[in-house]
Amino acid sequence: MKTWITLLISVPIGAISSLIAWWILNYCIKPKVTFSEDISRTFEDTKSFYRFKFENSGKRKIVDVEAIAKLRIKGLKYTTNWEVIYLPLDNSHIPIIRSVKKEKEKLRELLRLELGLIGLNYFRFLPVNITDKITDDSITLEELMNLGTEAELILIISGYDEISGAKKTFEYKYQESDIKDGIFNRTGLNVVL
Repeated sequence: MKTWITLLISVPIGAISSLIAWWILNYCIKPKVTFSEDISRTFEDTKSFYRFKFENSGKRKIVDVEAIAKLRIKGLKYTTNWEVIYLPLDNSHIPIIRSVKKEKEKLRELLRLELGLIGLNYFRFLPVNITDKITDDSITLEELMNLGTEAELILIISGYDEISGAKKTFEYKYQESDIKDGIFNRTGLNVVL
């Protein structure tokens, strides 16, 4: 009889405490990515360079991080369809992103678009003058975003929580108006001249 009473009490208590621990790990102390509101544009000779900046503003590290830049253009080939072009980044795999809340040196990640490396498989629905500019690495992000009737650039950051091992994905949408001339300040996420 004592065994049944012990089981009836301990099993629900164990289940409830496991749910509470799961909730705390996944909703209270999880990693969080904060993105810069702007895209930095700098020039060298006649070439434009575009950069994004983001930070882990959560309480834990994010490991095995993958970054993806996805350009969505409406009306490129057909008036109501959205075409998607995945834009190459200079560093799409990052082993670990430390929390800016926990570390002494507040490191933030910086990614650069490599527009001259856009895959040939996207050339089938791009105009010839644009594919020529991609080939000779003189294309600008503004030219790509002005191809259709609407465009948005989505930056996706995906990685694993260091403690729970759960995969987290964060995304931020940019418009052409978010492109600003200048570099990112060293200690934050803002573009300065």
